[in-house]
This record gives sequence, C-alpha cells and structure tokens, in this order.
Amino acid sequence: MQTRRTRSSSKRSPQKRRKKSISGRARGHEKLLRVTWSGFRPMYDFWGQEIKRFYKLETLARATEWMLQTHRDRFLIRGVQEALGDAPVISLAFELFQEGKFQLIFRVRAANAKRKMRQFAFVVAKGDDNFSAVAEAEHKNLKVLHQRAPNHVVKPFRGGWIFMPDRYRRAEKGRQVYAYLTQWLSGYHELGVGQNLQFIINVERRHTFSVAQTEGLKGRMIEILARTYSPVRRNCMEMPQVASGDFVVTRAGREIPKIKLIACRNLQRKVTPARLIDRIASSSWDWGDREFALMPADPATLLDGLAAAVGKDEARAWLRKYAAAVSAGRLPKRDTLPLDEVDLLTK
Repeated sequence: MQTRRTRSSSKRSPQKRRKKSISGRARGHEKLLRVTWSGFRPMYDFWGQEIKRFYKLETLARATEWMLQTHRDRFLIRGVQEALGDAPVISLAFELFQEGKFQLIFRVRAANAKRKMRQFAFVVAKGDDNFSAVAEAEHKNLKVLHQRAPNHVVKPFRGGWIFMPDRYRRAEKGRQVYAYLTQWLSGYHELGVGQNLQFIINVERRHTFSVAQTEGLKGRMIEILARTYSPVRRNCMEMPQVASGDFVVTRAGREIPKIKLIACRNLQRKVTPARLIDRIASSSWDWGDREFALMPADPATLLDGLAAAVGKDEARAWLRKYAAAVSAGRLPKRDTLPLDEVDLLTK
C-alpha cells in the first residue's frame, strides 16, 4: 500500500539497507526483539524535486529502538498485538515506502512468538509542532471515519510519541514526533493525478487510468464522502487532497478500480447535505497550471456516488435540498452543477 496526506509520489533509487537487532520486552515477557530497517534513500515528488526532511532517518531508527529497549513504548508493540494477539512480538522489519510533505510511511513486517505475521503501515510525522499536530489529528479522524465506513477507510491501530534527542545531547533541543500504525492495504497503491488530469497509480512505473475510469473514481470518492458524513452530528471529512495521496487504489483492467481513504486532516462541522454537495461541486486544485476538479463532468456520476452510500431516494432528496438552497440564495450557483441538471436528476 502506498499512502499520505499532502503526500507526494516517490521515485525509487538504489536502496541502502540498515539492519540492527535489539533485546526488548513485549507485554512483560522477556524475548529477543529483532528490529531491522531498510530502504533509506532520498525520495522525490511528482515534479522530480527531492522531498525535504527535517531529521535523519537514522535518528528516527535509533529513537524508535531506544523507546523499545527502555520499555517506554506505549503504542507500537501494543498496536501490533491488537492484530496478532498478546503473544510477544519477536521481530519488526521497517521499510521506507513513501514520503510526503508532512510524514514518512514505512511498511512494517511484524511477527510474534506464535509465528503469526502481519504487515502494517507505520506513519511518522516529519517534525514536531505542526507536523505532529497534523499526524495526531489525522489518526484521531481516521478512527472516527473507519467506524462510519469500515470497508472504505483504512483501519487505524494505536498511536503515540517518539522522543528524538538532540545530536549534541542538549535536553532543550530534543523533540517528540507523533507516529501511528494502520493496517497495510495489500494490492493498493497511491492514487495520483497525471499531467493530463487523469488519475494515475503513483509508483515508479506509472499506470494512467482512462477518462471513464477517472470519472468513475470520482464517483467512488463521492460515495466515501457521503458514507463518512454524519447527518446526526452534521460533520464530515474535509474535502480530500486528491492529488496528494489521500486515497489508494487497486490496479484494474477496464473496470472501475477500488479505492480506500487513508488520510483526513480535519472534520468539518455544521455541514448539511446541501452544503456537502456544494463543497463537492466547488472543490478544485491547481495542478501544473491547470485546474483539477473533484466534481465529475457528468452530474449523473454525482448522483450515482451519493446513491451508492445513502440510497437513490435519499440521494435525490439531498440534491433537491441543494437546489432549494441555491434558489434561495443560501448557496452560490456552481457552473459544475447547474440547477437544470439537478432538476433532471431528481425527477
């Protein structure tokens, strides 16, 4: 699985492997815990620029191992045991997999004393303060959204803080970064946007989806937005950063591939169904001096996405509420969703 959040794509260069084993204690059992790290290398964004880092990967590795050695770990081993059971964890293999503006993504292969194994995503903020605040909020939001749509949102496990001491041992210069575990989505890859504004699988050997698949994927994104919306609490996830890795996608032939949400920085409040539709219709991003819109070219795809989440009758009711709000001047008119088109969809 490839992931982020304001995540950027990565180009692979030859890997430099770093391995180390430590002794540790897992849930009160004395066991040899072997920890290895691999894949340390520079990574690059869609435009070929090396992504900036604010600490060395070796510093993170040493800090994580120190946390495990000194039994200060409050989330990593316990998060693995949520999935594998209470048996002692005997190995953790971290591989740098993806990097974005705000975080690093490692694939972790974990095994316990009963020979059970599983892969996880280990998401680590790239700095303290704002970077860690984003990671902590995202972890919290994923828990909420996964409960609402467990088949469409990655499952998060535990999260916590990793202390990284200053290289010169100055106590006041030490910092804490937030990190958390999620399930590893095998068969899924980071979804990106190509220069032609069609979706791509954002890996070294990129695959470009057709125009029809791109439109279909937008419909599936709308479905996830509607499934994770709470009409009782009147809150929803903020509009996803589609071009920054908030979704992962499967490979597909001619059909519409599956997608899952893996990132959400904020939950927006006081959102009615009409306002949710307005935000879908108005969300767009600058992408290489061109505008990339979340709204499908055909409004019927919007209806299909909503109907997949809440049923066709309720989806039409939402659209009628949207049309009424626009007609009354409570919401602005959107060229992407003309009222005459809405009228046709709701008949």
